[in-house]
Amino acid sequence: MITLIARLKAKPGKESLLYEECRNMVKLVTEKEPDCKMYVPHVSENNPLEVTFVEKYANKEAFDNHLNTPYFKALTQKFDDLLDGEPDLQLLKELD
Repeated sequence: MITLIARLKAKPGKESLLYEECRNMVKLVTEKEPDCKMYVPHVSENNPLEVTFVEKYANKEAFDNHLNTPYFKALTQKFDDLLDGEPDLQLLKELD
């Protein structure tokens, strides 16, 4: 199992658009990626500009598949407009 923690920080005034994009991604991933076991965005209670995704994939192939989907690539094309800086990504694997 592979886990990804992805932290996104919206530009001020863009948080609603980022939330909408996150909700759309959840729907697409849930419908089209059976080897994605968890794909849940969270909003910081202390800072509504910060969205943290907790994602779990059955294996590296499933994770790589996610990165190569047309809908994920389309989302990343919107990052310059939506995000204040680069996403902070932490890829984890479960302890044996």
